[in-house]
Amino acid sequence: MAQEMMQDLSVVALRELNNMDSRALSSVLWALAKVGGPDNPALVQGILVRTKEELASFNAHDMSNLLWALATLHVPANELVQEVMGAATRRLPQFEPQHLANTLWALATMEIPLDGPFVQEWLSCAVKKLPEFNAEDLSSTLLSASKLGIKDEAFVAKWLSVAKRKLPEFTSQGLSNSLYAAAKLGIDDDAFNAAWLNVAKLKLPEFTPQALANSLWAAAKLGIKDDAFNAAWFNVAKQKLFDFNPLDLSMSLWAAATMGIKDEAFNAAWFSVAKQKLSDFGEKNLSDSLWAVAKLGIKDDAFNATWLSVAKLKLSNFNAQDLSNSLWAAAKLGIQDKAFNAAWLSVAKLKLRDFNSMVWSKIRMVTAKLGIVDKAFTAT
Repeated sequence: MAQEMMQDLSVVALRELNNMDSRALSSVLWALAKVGGPDNPALVQGILVRTKEELASFNAHDMSNLLWALATLHVPANELVQEVMGAATRRLPQFEPQHLANTLWALATMEIPLDGPFVQEWLSCAVKKLPEFNAEDLSSTLLSASKLGIKDEAFVAKWLSVAKRKLPEFTSQGLSNSLYAAAKLGIDDDAFNAAWLNVAKLKLPEFTPQALANSLWAAAKLGIKDDAFNAAWFNVAKQKLFDFNPLDLSMSLWAAATMGIKDEAFNAAWFSVAKQKLSDFGEKNLSDSLWAVAKLGIKDDAFNATWLSVAKLKLSNFNAQDLSNSLWAAAKLGIQDKAFNAAWLSVAKLKLRDFNSMVWSKIRMVTAKLGIVDKAFTAT
């Protein structure tokens, strides 16, 4: 029914484009994004053209809706977005908390480079209005800031102060996103971490596989150690492991290894699922997973064999760190595979300039341990 209504609206909107004002333009695009279509490139393009013509009359609400819709619909409109940002910078004081949160989310989603004046004005306005942000806006904003690399002391301090009081109102996804964002930005606040743990323990059963993986990864990154949380996390994760995607699987085992947590039941379930999904693992997923397996000292011949067969096909896309970690892990686990070693050496030679001195030192020791002999390579 909604799709049919939007189809009818699209026909009318396309016909009336030249008569639409800023509110109508942003509202139609917002409605299209809200219901997920219908796919109407002519209407979207027409709205973009008319938006440029009417941009001077867009208010805070219109701009926020427009940017949110463009991000949700994945419309490539970088030039227009830059113009909207320029106009928005002057009007940011008029933005309500949700407008501020949605705008930053949209820019982060579209990966738009931010200019200094916009960022400074956005931060200034956000710091003043953070107490009015609801739980969803708070978690969304910090996640967006982490994606855009925005870390401002005044903003972070205010965000932590407000978020600590409102954590019980955070959804499971909001809790995961907030700790993940804090870890990405290097925000390690003991009081916030303790409050987060208290709330998260109660809501862990509601966490999605991605939320579970992200939260344990963040806890590992921040050095958060809480036995009760870890026990609850592993109990819930075991029940949902089959739904973990390759990234979730690699992140979760990497986090467990980093924290030195060896849960036998979880590990057994992890290997069972991972073996089935290894062919879908990306290069970093493969490298991180074998590193974690080695770090935990777990030997599983079937997993190793499958890992080798998949990794050989993807080695050319491994970066220097992935190459180093995977070879170290292979040596640690006592994996000897001449075909893999030869393929590894061939790729590593092409990426010599990417190895820093510390990584290079580790590689020399590992290649020696594995009996990989190539005078031209080791003499470099």
